[in-house]
Amino acid sequence: MAGKFYPADSSELRNMTEKYLAEVPTLPPIDGKIIAILVPHAGYIYSGPVAAYAYRLLENHGIRNVILCGPSHQYGFRGLSIYGPGIQWKTPLGLVNCNDSLCDALLKSGKSFAVIPQAHAQEHCLEVQLPFLQTVLNHFEIVPVIMGYPDPSTIDDLDHALQNLKFDSTTIMLISTDWQHYRPAATGAKMDSLGMKCLENLNPGALERYLEEKRVEMCGGAPAVAVLKAAIAKGANRVKILRYGDSGDITGDKSSVVGYVAAVIYRSESEKKDPAPGETSKSESTKAAISNNKETAGKFNLNAANKADLLKIARESIIGYLRDGKIPQFKVSYDLQKFGAAFVTLTENDQLRGCIGYTTAVEPLYATVSTCAVQAAVNDPRFPPVRKDEIEKLHIEISVLTPLQKVDSIQEIEIGRDGLMIFKGSRRGLLLPQVATDYGWDITKFLEETCLKAGLAPNDYQSPDAIIYRFQAVIFGE
Repeated sequence: MAGKFYPADSSELRNMTEKYLAEVPTLPPIDGKIIAILVPHAGYIYSGPVAAYAYRLLENHGIRNVILCGPSHQYGFRGLSIYGPGIQWKTPLGLVNCNDSLCDALLKSGKSFAVIPQAHAQEHCLEVQLPFLQTVLNHFEIVPVIMGYPDPSTIDDLDHALQNLKFDSTTIMLISTDWQHYRPAATGAKMDSLGMKCLENLNPGALERYLEEKRVEMCGGAPAVAVLKAAIAKGANRVKILRYGDSGDITGDKSSVVGYVAAVIYRSESEKKDPAPGETSKSESTKAAISNNKETAGKFNLNAANKADLLKIARESIIGYLRDGKIPQFKVSYDLQKFGAAFVTLTENDQLRGCIGYTTAVEPLYATVSTCAVQAAVNDPRFPPVRKDEIEKLHIEISVLTPLQKVDSIQEIEIGRDGLMIFKGSRRGLLLPQVATDYGWDITKFLEETCLKAGLAPNDYQSPDAIIYRFQAVIFGE
């Protein structure tokens, strides 16, 4: 990418990186250990002034290893590619070695990891980080990780591998991502601010959900979710947004811009003080939420009272929102405070009126049901928003989902028990278990209809690039 994304002449390149770094104002010190940074990867003239804010922080921190994580822009593949060990990367500023032991450890961490040269041959998102690193660090090695199709299992695989990777305080992770693409600056800034708030709140679950819903746009969103999860597991308790900008800051054209963010993810020493009686520190509450999410999602044993409470929450949420734009607060039992994924389906005179849900457990079950009920009523793009005079005519059905399970053979699918989700490229489609039963479909028809729901050809489930998941659901209604 030398001569394209950054200068091919070494003197010009060194002058450019040093100029951008020198223009960064004095930043407040980070009161703790840097665990990861997030930087853009566009051409230097556009994103370099923003990226410099994160790289300026790395000066004099003794960083010796950088685990670079980014998305594949040019080559489609499943899993994750590590372009090492035994490989040197070259820029006009010199050679960069890979950390062979860390590369080997990731390659041995699961079948999702492999060395795929084609994934790196024309990929810019990691390469463009190297000249900045060569400018601010004296001696360092890299672990270059490119993610293929951003399906949930690949995100989990990267998260778990990074969590289990043993490294010391001289190693950091790096997220390479640009944000919203080619929108008016005012529109794009709203999307980007929602994603930045997820970072600041240390909420990778919400970020993943907003990416799925396309409320946030990041080309490196999936790696960002995985690295943020891993960083939290390694003790991160603070995220600081260092700089936000867009390409229009350089071109002067704000009608169509790309968003850029520089951020640092770190463990703040000031967060270690004991909380006041009855309170929980931010880091503890974050870890508790993650633990709750991992350990309890899909393990619901809902009794009749739980189901009645969830149906009441769904209806009262819709009523409250349509009445005054506010969702009521609810006091619920411990069972309903467990993190859970769910869909809420609305029908009127036996005709579908709206259906919205989450496939991953990112918040307590009762909150998921409350949010999805309102979204199904007012934001299902297939239908006009529900009117106040329709509320009494609505029938509410709730499907509480188990975690997604990857399908290796279609013989694993059972009609009446399983729902389906199919990923192929950037497209995905989901159908709940009851849909196949209601229409009397066999497995082939169910797969074909799920493909059509994703905007794919009916037989695309047979493609080697398609990834199929199944899940089960506890289904109940009014």
